[in-house]
Amino acid sequence: MVENNIHSLVKDIATLKADVKASGQIHQRLDDAIVRLTDISSSIKSMLAVHDEKINRVDTSQEDLYSTFETRRREWELDLKELHNRISTQGRELREAIQDTTMVGERQHKEHAEAMRKINETLDRRVGILEKWRWLIIGGAILLGFIITNMDIFG
Repeated sequence: MVENNIHSLVKDIATLKADVKASGQIHQRLDDAIVRLTDISSSIKSMLAVHDEKINRVDTSQEDLYSTFETRRREWELDLKELHNRISTQGRELREAIQDTTMVGERQHKEHAEAMRKINETLDRRVGILEKWRWLIIGGAILLGFIITNMDIFG
């Protein structure tokens, strides 16, 4: 039994040695992981510093953009007001020109209507005279025909 105990102890010692050796490897790996995490931590710190700088630059450029945008907006408002004034002025001038043209057109229309009325009256008189002459000629021809038929010149 003693020998079994010794054998058991030797076995336990061997197991303990293997565990110690495995623990040493685990500790070595943990040390390597800690070194890597330290390197990663400093890389992350430098990346964060770079990103903070970029964020600051973006904030600055956003402020510049906002300032530029606000300047352009004011210029746009002024241009829009000027354009509105021009359109209003042009509309007013156009209405006045249309009104003047309408008055001139109405006056010319009245003049043309009066001229056409005079021409119609003149033509009515002339056509009336021509119609009278036509009826006189027809009546004269009928009378001449009647006289010739009732005369015994040929008979």
